[in-house]
Amino acid sequence: MLERGRLKSYIQALRSGSENARRDTIQALKPIERADWDHIPNELVKQTVDALRQLLPRSQDNGAKPPLFRQEIVTTLGNIGPRSSPALPQLVDLLVDGVPDGIREATATALGKIGKESRVAIDALIRIVSAHCRIALADRIVRALGDIGCSDQRVRAVLTSLWQFPIHSQSNQVQVAIAMCKLGFSAPGVLKFLTATLVSSRDSTLRKYAIEALSNCNRTEIDVVPALTAALYDDDEEVRKLAEAALTHMRLNKAKAIQLCADQLEDATHAETALRKSGQLAVPALIAALKSKEPLAREKAARTLSSLGELAAEAAPALTALLNDKQLEVRLAAAKALWNVNKNADAVVPVLADLLSTKNVPNPEAPDARRIFFQTVIESLCRIGPSAKAAIPALNRKTKDENRLVRESAQRALREIGPPLSAAKKTLA
Repeated sequence: MLERGRLKSYIQALRSGSENARRDTIQALKPIERADWDHIPNELVKQTVDALRQLLPRSQDNGAKPPLFRQEIVTTLGNIGPRSSPALPQLVDLLVDGVPDGIREATATALGKIGKESRVAIDALIRIVSAHCRIALADRIVRALGDIGCSDQRVRAVLTSLWQFPIHSQSNQVQVAIAMCKLGFSAPGVLKFLTATLVSSRDSTLRKYAIEALSNCNRTEIDVVPALTAALYDDDEEVRKLAEAALTHMRLNKAKAIQLCADQLEDATHAETALRKSGQLAVPALIAALKSKEPLAREKAARTLSSLGELAAEAAPALTALLNDKQLEVRLAAAKALWNVNKNADAVVPVLADLLSTKNVPNPEAPDARRIFFQTVIESLCRIGPSAKAAIPALNRKTKDENRLVRESAQRALREIGPPLSAAKKTLA
């Protein structure tokens, strides 16, 4: 806690102390965080800000020797927050060409922390970032633009341009996306980039940045909640906590988030991942999704239940009902899921064998669609093993299929399941 008496002595040292006293005071003030400054009365903060800004250069001081400890002073002003706004003219002067980038980075950060009052600095910030400055400075400026909160045409144009023609850094792309989300607008590919970064990036810092951006998005936007829900199971504890806080900010507990993932199964890229990671908690929502009017949602729900295995045992009746679905892909997904859930070969094998006899394969116009479908069915029977003997006649017929790969798959399955039907007859004889 910052003591008021000590702060008064700091102010006195800044105003009239020796250079060494000022240096020691500035070093002492720099680590003080915003939470501590928030407890200091306005009058003392005003005096501190006034003393600090007097130590910064002014535009009319051309040719004067730059004062020492500019970066530390700027950092302190940023930590004080919005009440540092009287120092904005001096801070803007530190953005001009010729000022070392380290000081300009600290200045951009401070302007963002001061917030909306820093709108007077937007033109200067835009000039720097539009001149293709180095990545670290660009990151600070972009973040400042998001924190300042001005979403006018100038800011939208520069952020959109940076998104479309990014500086070569994934970190910079994330910072641009964060700023856009904070300011309430987007560009093609932003959400897809953020959700993919959160779910797939190996860099925990980028995943944290992605959460920061997504927490400013609407929870109904496709893949926002699924990506955040998947992050609840991240290997990094801090990422997990940030994801939980983001969902709480959206007024979603884990159960509601899971339900929203299930509702987005048809369209969302990461809904299956989120539901799979949620484990048994997701089973009731997935059972409900098996009754969706959309075939793709039913297929994905069955596929996710399949990955959960025995944890999804209560889904067996709903999966059994789905074995008669009109859509071949749904029937296949339900059969595979039911086997993984309860190993009921008597219910599953006849369905898979019947699928080997179909002539109307899914997506017939797609390259290799027929081969892929039949090989998938055959592989499912192969994994069931000897319990799939009822499918031997259908597999025997597939050994004469027009496609060589299908024939070879059927032959391999027969070796796994048991002897061919003709060999079995000879044995019986």
